[in-house]
Amino acid sequence: MNISKPVLSHDANGLTDLKREAVKDPTAALRPVARQFESVFMQMMIKSMRSATEDGGLFSDEGGKMARDLFDNQMAVNLSEKGGIGIAEALVKQLAPSAESQSLQLSLRADGNRTAERGSSTNQ
Repeated sequence: MNISKPVLSHDANGLTDLKREAVKDPTAALRPVARQFESVFMQMMIKSMRSATEDGGLFSDEGGKMARDLFDNQMAVNLSEKGGIGIAEALVKQLAPSAESQSLQLSLRADGNRTAERGSSTNQ
C-alpha cells in the first residue's frame, strides 16, 4: 500500500488506510500523519481568513459558500502535500525517533532496570 498518495479533503478510505498503516509501522506513517495535521491546520487558517473578508459577489449564496469551502479544503490538502508551511516537517523532525534519542532511551531504560534490580535485592 502506498500511504503517500494524494488524498481528497474528505477521503474517509484514505484516513482509514493511514490509521491501519500507523498501527503496523508508526515510523513510516509519521510523515503522512504530519501532513494530514498540517492540512487540517491550514483548512482552519483559510476558513478564518475567509471569515475576515466581506461576503458578497458571485459566490454569496449558500451553494457558492459550500463550493468555496470545498475548494478551500482541497487547496489546504494540496498545499500540505506540496510542502505546506513547514508544520509537517517540524513535527516529523520533533517526533521521529533518531538514532541518538533511541540510544538515550535504551540507556535510560537500562539504568532504570539496574536501579530497580538493586532496590529489590536490598529489600530481600
